[in-house]
Amino acid sequence: MENLLINILFVLLPILFFQIFYINTDSKYKRVSLAAVFSISIIICMNFPITNYEGHYFDFRYVPYVLGALYGGKKVAITLYFVILAYRFYLGGVGFYIAVFDSTILLFILLLVLLPKYQAYSLKTKISSMMVLLALVNIISLFLCHSLFGFILHAPTVLLVSFVIAQAVTIGLSVYFIEYLKAMDTMKKQLYHNEKLKSLSEMAASISHEVRNPLTVTRGFIQLLKSPDIDEEKKNNYLDLSLRELDRAESIITDYLTFAKPHEDVELELINVIDEMNYVANVMQPYALMQSVSITKEFFTSESYILGTKKHFHQCFINLAKNAIEAMPNGGKLVFKIDQENRMTTIELIDTGIGMTTEQIERLGVPFFTNKEKGTGLGTMVAFSIVKAMKGEINVNSKLNEGTTFTISIPECVKNDAT
Repeated sequence: MENLLINILFVLLPILFFQIFYINTDSKYKRVSLAAVFSISIIICMNFPITNYEGHYFDFRYVPYVLGALYGGKKVAITLYFVILAYRFYLGGVGFYIAVFDSTILLFILLLVLLPKYQAYSLKTKISSMMVLLALVNIISLFLCHSLFGFILHAPTVLLVSFVIAQAVTIGLSVYFIEYLKAMDTMKKQLYHNEKLKSLSEMAASISHEVRNPLTVTRGFIQLLKSPDIDEEKKNNYLDLSLRELDRAESIITDYLTFAKPHEDVELELINVIDEMNYVANVMQPYALMQSVSITKEFFTSESYILGTKKHFHQCFINLAKNAIEAMPNGGKLVFKIDQENRMTTIELIDTGIGMTTEQIERLGVPFFTNKEKGTGLGTMVAFSIVKAMKGEINVNSKLNEGTTFTISIPECVKNDAT
């Protein structure tokens, strides 16, 4: 009974490796891996036979042999054929000649009958045909062995029947598991493909919508400019509004391109984080005053340097600061914090605004997701992209009606090393 369980275990174990080496990898050596794994399974099954009745080994060697052939192809089938014969010859005994007959019959059936059409069979046909094949081969093998040596059928009937049935059931279950894994993999790939198409469709629709709005407004003003009785003041007003809308369309496209290609071929420079965050704070100060928001700076280090580009650094933190200010419609406080730890520069933007739910936090950085009525979500998306390009990370903590903290961690660069 113990050896029976060992045989079943080492027949089912290659199925795990089948998923690892065949389904989940695109390696050109995956068939070599399959041949190796099923060869090991065959050898272990033969090393721990269910019983050895007068030189004839009762084991499950043909289950991994057939499975390896069906899912590995002709080369794997031929490899496993020689593995069986070589190891059976090494073990010795009169059963070697029966093994030659059984293995050869199986090889011809696999190569000429099953392999060309197997993948087109239904799951039910695959399972039933494999169970019938192994049962018939084992029955023929037993009768042939008895005809040649005259002793096999004298073995206990329970042993012979159990051997044939157990082997048929084992390969049936094995085929079912492998086909299930393949079906799950196909479903996963199809789902991934559908998600990509859905994302592409949503992005195309969103970009189209966002750009169409300012273009539609501009078109309307241009049509008004064609009116013969329009005065000069209205004409200039319409032109200013048209230019403003065109600038907005350009800004949307620029933000999208920054996200799509964050790793531009630009020369990295040493950025003094303290100086540049002071610049961001000064730039945002007028906008913050308009929104009744006070800006506070808490710098816990005298100097800190990172590698990047000032243009993108400013764009990133101005976008985040602008979002933070707009999240405080009734006024509030925005804090810029800078600290250093374990060769990482940490920049925090803390606001006392409306906050976000967990679901909203998870969707931050997704194109065209925004919590603002007139926002596009591209500003946050670009900020996330720029931080990633600087090999940094963004963590967000927020509570509704209490505020939000953006924590940006970027690898520190020692000034002497950079120069």
